[in-house]
Amino acid sequence: MNPMESVVIAVPTYRRPELLARLLRSLRHEVADTGVLLVLGDNDPDRGDAERVVDSSDLRDACEVACIPVRQPGVAEVRNALVRAATRLRPGWEWLVMLDDDGHVPPGWLTTITTAAREGGADVTAGPVLGDLPAGASRLAHNSLYAGRTRHPSGPVAMLNGAQNIVVRRRILERIGDPWFPTHLGRAGGEDHFFFRAVLDQGGTLAWCDEAPVTEPTPADRLTAGALLRRAYRSNLVGTQTDLAFHGPVLTSRRLAVDAGWLLRKTASAAVRRDRDGLAEALLGSASIAGRAAGFVRRTPPDASHTGC
Repeated sequence: MNPMESVVIAVPTYRRPELLARLLRSLRHEVADTGVLLVLGDNDPDRGDAERVVDSSDLRDACEVACIPVRQPGVAEVRNALVRAATRLRPGWEWLVMLDDDGHVPPGWLTTITTAAREGGADVTAGPVLGDLPAGASRLAHNSLYAGRTRHPSGPVAMLNGAQNIVVRRRILERIGDPWFPTHLGRAGGEDHFFFRAVLDQGGTLAWCDEAPVTEPTPADRLTAGALLRRAYRSNLVGTQTDLAFHGPVLTSRRLAVDAGWLLRKTASAAVRRDRDGLAEALLGSASIAGRAAGFVRRTPPDASHTGC
């Protein structure tokens, strides 16, 4: 059996046809004649963006493509539907590659990340997400996760950040069981952090492949100071609730105290040195710490604009 026939690429999408079209163009040569299955989960199927974008491309000439409707809103619902679809459409699949609809991949990306997953043996292998900021983006934006998420040397890691550009081994999904991504979070986001905690809770392992990046552009409306601070606050609030569920209040509060102390020292150092980038990082860090503290007392995740993907 061609090893690539055991690979399914899963993409949740919601009302971003232009970005989805760019992603599919970048995937065209990655999947051509490989035997890979590509599944798109459309979270607004009445608009029909996924089908329309695929039909206007030549992607079906390159690989098998399926578009599935997901009417229940929220990215967790779509991710769960994509896992189910992979098993229904390709019963013998072994590796599930997850991408978001707003990124695009460089030549050689698929071979690089799937080879790292096979050879490394981890249950989830992730690659970098490189930021692509518009001209004139603020200093705060340039110090946010949108400028590029944390990178690591290739190899085992303790935690991952985000389900964009990951390869998941089937065995860990079978251990966790359906639903793999928590639907109780609704539209608040944070389903990826919960999933990674569930992987570790089931004895799974995480790894990094720094040679397989995805580039993700960010629209200007997500880069205002208010939007950046709200994102930092909200994601850490939900993340803390996940940590409480898996680790309890003692360990979670201890980690919060350590990180808050580190932030105070970092802020003081940046102020003394008049380091504007350091101060921008500290401001975002303060919003994150505030969100983590709020996570101890707020039990219902805050709603957000459709994070679906």
